[in-house]
Amino acid sequence: MAEATIEAPERADPRRGRILGATSIAHFVNDGTAFFVPVIAALLIPIRGFSPLEVTTLFVVYYASSALLGLGVGWWADRRGRPASLMAVGMGLLALGLLLFELVLVDAGGPFDFALSLVAALVTGFATSFYHPLGATLLQRAFPPNERGTALGVNGSFGSLGRALYPLVLFLVSLELVTTLSFVPFVVVGALAAIVVVLTTRSLTAPERAASRTSPRPASESLTRGIVALTIVAFVRSIATQGVAVWIPTFLTQERGIPATGFLGLVVAGMYFGGIFGQLFFGWAANRSDVRYLLALSSAGAAGSTLLYVVIVGPLSWIWFFGIGFFTFSTFPLLMSLSADYVPHRSSSFANAVVFELGAGGGGVIGPLLVGAIAAASYTLLPLGFEAMVGIGLAAAAMALFLPPTLARRGRGIAP
Repeated sequence: MAEATIEAPERADPRRGRILGATSIAHFVNDGTAFFVPVIAALLIPIRGFSPLEVTTLFVVYYASSALLGLGVGWWADRRGRPASLMAVGMGLLALGLLLFELVLVDAGGPFDFALSLVAALVTGFATSFYHPLGATLLQRAFPPNERGTALGVNGSFGSLGRALYPLVLFLVSLELVTTLSFVPFVVVGALAAIVVVLTTRSLTAPERAASRTSPRPASESLTRGIVALTIVAFVRSIATQGVAVWIPTFLTQERGIPATGFLGLVVAGMYFGGIFGQLFFGWAANRSDVRYLLALSSAGAAGSTLLYVVIVGPLSWIWFFGIGFFTFSTFPLLMSLSADYVPHRSSSFANAVVFELGAGGGGVIGPLLVGAIAAASYTLLPLGFEAMVGIGLAAAAMALFLPPTLARRGRGIAP
């Protein structure tokens, strides 16, 4: 496997404030939409009568399209050297995907609603594959190693804010603005975000084209020993965390008695708000501690919080519900901090895509599928599925401890 070339540590990009702002807007919309899909699925169960098998199939199409097509996005960005120029494309596709889900909600497809929902899942999944490898590349290049973790944590917190606010806005919309549920406001937000990202990054694209370092071999340069190991850990970790996170809205409606209305969005927002604090904490800690150990801690914390939430019923259970979000959604600053130390920058987009889309995204396909298989006979078996994810999460925590030491931990930088 290829190994990274070592040179002196990078200096900060003077445009880093603008880059952080633009990528944070994109992260807000991307993750708000991405983690809104499980809420949509939970709502379609009573509204359109989707069965456990149909919901599981929707999840598989959604997460598989993100995991597999994201590799092409990362490869193309490294070949062309223009990651900022591609982010707005992803934002526009997110708006289109939500528009298709809106058509399912209003029964526009009639007997073909389920097929239309799969098309919506495919488009939305592909759209979500743009941000993480591209946004992380911009941040990795703009911030030196001693600032990178904090920048990634701040950026990631905007993603968590999007996850929290999208369900909350759904609750407010269903109460105050319309008599029925509607995803149209989120379609508008996605379209506006695409315009804002274009305008914000326009001044970056010309220097990006002139000074970008493209890689003639992004795939071979990206597959270092560290990236391969990190991808495996991310894959196993995501099986556990996404197996739980994706089915949580359905668990709430079927097991905890939360009505399948806009109120569900308000409840789910509580878990996602935990991710805001988790991203900030783990991003801050990534500049001060060995990120491998932080990744192990976050994986074990997510597993422990899930187990306690399942077995504890009552007011105390909501502490662990918040804890699920705090630990689960700390992935971005940790994985991307490690990824930046394992590859040269000119191949960073593809490496980020391998870790986040193939690793974390691929695990996001398997996890919901496993829980769905366990609960195929009845939604009452969801707690058993969650307990299985706890065991996998603890295994991921142990695996993280054996990741290769990073170059940054040895005080050295990566060549562009």
